Amino acid sequence: MKRPVTIAAVQLPSAAPGRTNAARQRANFALAETWLNEAGKRGADIACIGETFNILGAQLTRRNTPALIRGTWAEAVRRFAPLARRHNMAIIAPVLALEGGLVRNVAIVFDPKGRVIGSYRKVHTIENEEDYGTVPGDAWPVFKVAGARIGIQICHDNSFIESARCLTLNGAEIIFWPHVMSGWGDEFMDVLLRSPAIYNGVHHVPVCYGCPPDKAWLPGMLLGRSSIIRPDGTFVADAGRHPGIALATIDLAAPRVATQFTRPGDWVWKIDMLNDRRPDTYAPFTRPLSPVTPVPAANAHLAR
Repeated sequence: MKRPVTIAAVQLPSAAPGRTNAARQRANFALAETWLNEAGKRGADIACIGETFNILGAQLTRRNTPALIRGTWAEAVRRFAPLARRHNMAIIAPVLALEGGLVRNVAIVFDPKGRVIGSYRKVHTIENEEDYGTVPGDAWPVFKVAGARIGIQICHDNSFIESARCLTLNGAEIIFWPHVMSGWGDEFMDVLLRSPAIYNGVHHVPVCYGCPPDKAWLPGMLLGRSSIIRPDGTFVADAGRHPGIALATIDLAAPRVATQFTRPGDWVWKIDMLNDRRPDTYAPFTRPLSPVTPVPAANAHLAR
């Protein structure tokens, strides 16, 4: 029996209008609402937008951030809950928001009835986020929406293979990856896009931002390439470099099948891969961290 689900990776514009942080945030919310509405009109069952879309283009400091984002969660609910209900569409809305007085890089998950069924807090925060007070999360939740089990990793999380593997072990069939990563080179980024799908036997959905339509994309700009990637690493849909929507229907009942893997014949790859793990040998993954001082590129020869 087929298990179809239609996914929209919504690639918002990377240029945030407005002269102030507050004006940019208002504009970002309006853009997100417009594009998510379009995804709903096109029949998406689950739609996701890019990382911390609300503060795109804002200049943040530890002092100004809490006041700017204080009403973000409520604003996301006000705008996106009706959209979810109108289109019977689950929505993943990654925002910078205050939770219990803490600055969080968090993805809010709405079900098709517009209810907030949970959230994921980015686990691997980076230095500049910590500079304006972002507190990392410490869990890998999986949510059931639109008949699918979904997980979320945010930006730097995908630098660590453990992120997608934890979500897979927790039951995720689709992993969404909202991010604001730049295009350091197509080879590097292509690996980051495909590898979670290949290594875990899941669908991977990167969601970034598109460069202005009148500009050529160059390495160093936001990547774009919001896409839907099968468990075998092939692309079902790709939004390219400019604003747009990657939309496709996948069948969760049609997993990656491998030939001559472990035994003769065709078998579901993911089951054998998980069965063949050796967690008893993986102690180095949880060894206590001994931080190393960051090394500038000029002294790369001193790095160990």
